Amino acid sequence: MFWQEDLKEQHFTLPEDVQDAVFNIHCKILPIDHAYLLREALLKHVPWLAEVNAGIHDISVADGNGWEQDHESGFYYPSKRSKLSIRIPKEKLDEVSSLVGKTLNLGEYEIKVVKALKSKLMSDMQIVFAKYVACNENDSEEVFLQTSFDQLQALGIQPKKMMAGLENKITTPDGTIHTRSLMVADLRKAESVKLQEQGIGEHRLLGCGLFVPQKGIESVDAV
Repeated sequence: MFWQEDLKEQHFTLPEDVQDAVFNIHCKILPIDHAYLLREALLKHVPWLAEVNAGIHDISVADGNGWEQDHESGFYYPSKRSKLSIRIPKEKLDEVSSLVGKTLNLGEYEIKVVKALKSKLMSDMQIVFAKYVACNENDSEEVFLQTSFDQLQALGIQPKKMMAGLENKITTPDGTIHTRSLMVADLRKAESVKLQEQGIGEHRLLGCGLFVPQKGIESVDAV
């Protein structure tokens, strides 16, 4: 049995069913808590996102090269490296490219979608990380991990190593969504891809439950 699983690992081929559509953007300033604004702006242009289990990644801005973001102010200052990334079925890639040239209106803020880049397949890396997984406000870390474990098992994934991380909040007109970050390690290739394709929990259009590959556990601490 084990050698059969190892053989599957060696000959694993990345599926193309779900991909991340990636766009270059231009944006001068953006609230750190922008998930709801971004979702609403995108749904005005591509309303079908709500019907295809799509996921909208938050627009993050990395510190570095002597530049530190002012996190206390509540705003980001996106750079040329900042990207808009939307997780969608492969057959929707051409349709979502209609965003190029559009301006996303986020109230007082604007994001100009400049160019479509090459879409990204899911990864077969053993470690994946979700910056936000929706949870109950009063859940302890133990309860959060158990709930996540149960959701992973429901997908047919048998997690061997998990680590809860930073707590966060996403503001919406209907109330605050509480989240925690989650790292899952030692996954088989097929498990890793399935978790990235399906995600766990609710609010995918707000960036929750979307997993991305990580090179190592150390890199999770820096996010």
